[in-house]
Amino acid sequence: MTGLRPLAAVLALGLAAVARGEAQDTVIVIHPESSVVDESRDLPRDVAADAVRLFNAPTTTRLVGRTRVPAGNGWQGDVGVRTGAITLAGRITGTLLVINGDATLEETAEVTGDVIVIGGTFARAPGARVGGRVAVYREPLSYRTDGDLIALTQNPKALFPFLGAHKTWEGTEARSTLTVATAGTFNRVEGLPIVFGPQSEWQFASGPRLRVDILGLARSVGSVGGEPGDLGYLVNVDLRSTPRDAPAFGVRLGASSVVAPIEDWGLHDAEVGWAAFLFQRDYRDYYFTRGGQGGLYVQPVAPLTLSLDVRRDWETSVDTRDPWSVIRYSGAWRLNPPIDAGHYTTLRATVTFDTRNDPDQPTVGWLLTTHVDNGWSGDVTPQLLPVGVRAPIPTDGSYEFTRFMLDVRRYTRISPTGRVNLRLFASGWLGGDPLPLQQRLSLGGADPLPGYGFRESACNSDITAPVFDNTSVAACDRVIVTQVEYRGHLSLHWSYQSAHPENELAKSLFTLLGPDLVVFGDGGQAWLVGTGPGRLPGDRLPALGSWLADLGLGIDWSGFGIYLAKGVTAGEPFRITVRLDHRF
Repeated sequence: MTGLRPLAAVLALGLAAVARGEAQDTVIVIHPESSVVDESRDLPRDVAADAVRLFNAPTTTRLVGRTRVPAGNGWQGDVGVRTGAITLAGRITGTLLVINGDATLEETAEVTGDVIVIGGTFARAPGARVGGRVAVYREPLSYRTDGDLIALTQNPKALFPFLGAHKTWEGTEARSTLTVATAGTFNRVEGLPIVFGPQSEWQFASGPRLRVDILGLARSVGSVGGEPGDLGYLVNVDLRSTPRDAPAFGVRLGASSVVAPIEDWGLHDAEVGWAAFLFQRDYRDYYFTRGGQGGLYVQPVAPLTLSLDVRRDWETSVDTRDPWSVIRYSGAWRLNPPIDAGHYTTLRATVTFDTRNDPDQPTVGWLLTTHVDNGWSGDVTPQLLPVGVRAPIPTDGSYEFTRFMLDVRRYTRISPTGRVNLRLFASGWLGGDPLPLQQRLSLGGADPLPGYGFRESACNSDITAPVFDNTSVAACDRVIVTQVEYRGHLSLHWSYQSAHPENELAKSLFTLLGPDLVVFGDGGQAWLVGTGPGRLPGDRLPALGSWLADLGLGIDWSGFGIYLAKGVTAGEPFRITVRLDHRF
């Protein structure tokens, strides 16, 4: 098949490390955005096991899909509903269990026992009665079916070893962890970065929580960005008024010396790292940044977070190194393009609204993330670009620009086994002077348009300066992308040993569970803003006829996927991509 690229999009498993310890330990995840997070979002194992036992009990009435119980109707005994919402106006003499769905109790509803909702939401009208406890878990239950019974399954990603180690000491109000783990992703600029050092957290009885991370960063290829030696650092302090997921406000401070990615909104972090490590294909560019930041945030309700941050840092170009990779296609890495160096001050306002039932494998909910950056620099040293690509950046100390980002995602369950996911992403210049190179954009490649080649639309055809040779620099002012996909679960059951729900925990790891069939389409464009050939006024979008678009089909097994895509532009070949995470 002409043009097939079996590894064009890359394998994506996580060089953003996940270190899992014993039950009393914490989970450490090192993110390339220089943050360290220790809060697991997995459903507790005992909750999952209890849910399976209750659903499979012979005295439980088992239901699948959307259910409504009118007023005056009811059941005697426990009721279990999976993969669907239940609206209850009648009576249940027993416990109501909802797995991967929502529960709504109208004013005439009554449940004499407990109400347990896993992977969904719970709403109760005034007058609705619950005789026992109400327990709501945001995280979904991973399970397989065996007739009308269910059994626990294991996320395939959990079968892979973590890259890191930690030791935790925990008291009644304090917890300290000594961590060694990978930081960010393997890349052609710093190789494999390793983070190490202490992390401490205090949960005070009065409610406030204080977290302090003091971490060193070791690079495998030596100094970068003019820094002496091969060391960087990450320091974060976060004071929050209440624990996680409760209404709160807080303040955070930080300092860092890191290699930061350009255009980190496409492929997932781990996919980029594994592509570089295995196949010498780095799908991002990078620059060095050193500085500090501070900010305030407020979380009036659990799904909504508002924040305001200011950062002051030094940003400069970094050169491509020659870190070792498993397979070398060309013998040389793609060069890392230079940036517009200088001291930058950036003020960022962010809004996040997240109602997903699981951040890693959502099946229902919304995710809206948007931020506006206002940046300025008094000593910027810009790269010389053709005026057809960018107007000259002022060097008299007056340089200022504004950039925005909007990412909206909707996850909808339309049947017990079918889901429709939608995404709109838009980003780019909003006002002021032209964007610096480290803030510019492109489109094309394994994500979000797998039917096209890497940076198919990058606005760089007029850039001929020798410093940009062999860089494929991203040079557009704006980008917009829409994505839609249908996911339907395939019922494939095979195991090295016989599968019975009651023996699930003792089964062999050689088990194939039903994957998802994914049918998808993507469309978007990247462009330059302004007047002149190839530019668009700031209040206009590219005509739909100029958009790049693709259609495709894939098989996804808990994030591990193989996708076949074809760009609708004439002459585009079929392309195969391999993913180790969901598309979005």
